[in-house]
Amino acid sequence: MENNYLTGYTFFMPGEERSRIEDMKKRLYVRGAESLRLRRRVLHSQQENVPPTWTEESHLEKFSGPPRESSTLVNRIFLFSVLFFVVSAGISAFFFFGGATSVSSQNIDIEVQGPSTIGGGEALQLEVAVTNKNAVSLELADILVEYPAGTRSAEDLKTPLPRTRESLGTILSRESVHKTFQAVLFGEENKPAEISITVEYRLQGSNAIFYKETKHSILLSSAPLRLSVKALKETTSGQPADFTVTVESNTTSVLKNILLVAEYPAGFTYKGADPKPSFGNSAWSLGDIPVKGKRSITIHGVLSGQADEERVLRFSAGVPSDTDEKTLITAFVTSANTITIKRPFLSTSIALNGEVGSDFTAARGRTVRADLTWTNNTSAAVTDAEIKVTFKGAALDKESVSPDRGFYRSIDTTILWDKNSEPELSFIEPGQSGIVSFTFAPLRLDAGVLRNPTILITVDVSGTRSSEANVPEKVTSSESREIKVASDLLLASQAVYFSGPFTNTGPLPPKTEVETTYTIIWTLTNSSNTASNVTVTASLPSYVRWVGNISPAAFPTGENLDFNKIGGTVTWSLGSVPAGVGDTASPKQIAFQIGFTPSLSQVGTSPALIGDQRLQGLDQFTDTLVGDTRPALTTLLRTDPTFRSEQGIVVK
Repeated sequence: MENNYLTGYTFFMPGEERSRIEDMKKRLYVRGAESLRLRRRVLHSQQENVPPTWTEESHLEKFSGPPRESSTLVNRIFLFSVLFFVVSAGISAFFFFGGATSVSSQNIDIEVQGPSTIGGGEALQLEVAVTNKNAVSLELADILVEYPAGTRSAEDLKTPLPRTRESLGTILSRESVHKTFQAVLFGEENKPAEISITVEYRLQGSNAIFYKETKHSILLSSAPLRLSVKALKETTSGQPADFTVTVESNTTSVLKNILLVAEYPAGFTYKGADPKPSFGNSAWSLGDIPVKGKRSITIHGVLSGQADEERVLRFSAGVPSDTDEKTLITAFVTSANTITIKRPFLSTSIALNGEVGSDFTAARGRTVRADLTWTNNTSAAVTDAEIKVTFKGAALDKESVSPDRGFYRSIDTTILWDKNSEPELSFIEPGQSGIVSFTFAPLRLDAGVLRNPTILITVDVSGTRSSEANVPEKVTSSESREIKVASDLLLASQAVYFSGPFTNTGPLPPKTEVETTYTIIWTLTNSSNTASNVTVTASLPSYVRWVGNISPAAFPTGENLDFNKIGGTVTWSLGSVPAGVGDTASPKQIAFQIGFTPSLSQVGTSPALIGDQRLQGLDQFTDTLVGDTRPALTTLLRTDPTFRSEQGIVVK
């Protein structure tokens, strides 16, 4: 039997179960038996000591007792890994830094003995010692020396020497090999440079190439050339300017194949040079310059710009590129020349037919009006001023020059104005302006054939003003305008019946409702300049039929004749027409046949066979459109020598 101290009930063991039940029954049914009571055990409360306040506890749980087996295993693995890494690193370092029979580039010494500064163009000598401190030999060793750009061979200055390579063979352990290298360095003055020395080698039993490199710094203390520029510091816009460039040897050896290159700024117009450039207008091959030798070049040009603007011209001399002989691979010396553009004391402007600008195109035989405006820009008066206009160019018609009040000197095609012909020029106040005028014309077409003709007008204004020290000072100003003369692209047109390449049919004079055929002939000439995209166009009236006969039947390459039924347009496309067609070369000509059937409403008239004919092309020299227009051709065939005027009137 057991007692449960939690509930107070009594439980029986399995062996006692039956006897106890029987005993229970007897008690229940026997009179006078005592009431059956459950026996309970007393429950006792359990006292706990609870603190009056909460105490702070660590967020980390505290553990006690022996470490777990798994943590010990991890720690052992970690310690083993660290130990293995340290041992491996030690072994690697041992072999890398020369342990046993390993090879390290750190054990190869390259010692370079040579100057730290040298003059440009002087021979440089480098002593290089290579020492093998490894325990094994270096096999198939080479030494490579790479020089700065512009270096030349000491044996032949014409030969570029960007690098040189020599074989060192096998370098035994603890052995040193010595080599000497010579070269001539060129470059800009006070410019640092570096020479790279590399030793390449192999190891026994390996095809891999290893190397060790070092640098040798050197400063070019002087340039092998001196370059000076003689020019004005100030000029006025449009005024001619000269630049004299002198290249002088600054070395003790002959300088081979020297090239001078000029860089022109915006607003600079090249006019010429003495001597002429070797390439374009900005590169001169000076050849070989001996010791203390020099070369001089004078460049002529014109600077344009606004007042107080600066223009910089750069000149460089050195060695040309092997692939492009007009460009420098190494510039020994460079000089920048700055010129300030000042407002002219006496400014002038030229207006041609009212147009002020740089480009002007004139037609042959047509008069051009020129107006010259002059202004005193100084703060002092200018006295005894003179204006001179000079013409240059074979296209000028000398007989056409006519000045207003000035004097035209035909012997040198010059117009002069002074205080005698223009009283205002005797004393010009500060800010005062004036105008003089003249006219001229290009030669007519029948005056001869010219190619790309031009007329250059140069205006020179001069006078005397008092300087700040009250000393008379000569002031001048110059202005130029170039006139390009357009080509005469002309068209001649004919309508014929009795002549021409075709046999025409039908009555003459033309009769109503009966077709008469005619031949239209176009002839084209071109005088001085090549013209492109040349076309002739015309339209046939609705009562005229396109027959389709064309002469010549075969066209030269680029030419064609088309008829468009919609609108009845005839187009002759010629492409490019060279200068001299119709003079030094045969004119361009084409003929085609048309048919005319008169109506009763046209009786007594001479109707048009073809409308206005328009010739147009682009002048390649002046970049302007040129051309000609011929009026409509009628049945009155005035260009047919055997035609009579009464044969041109429509009859019934």
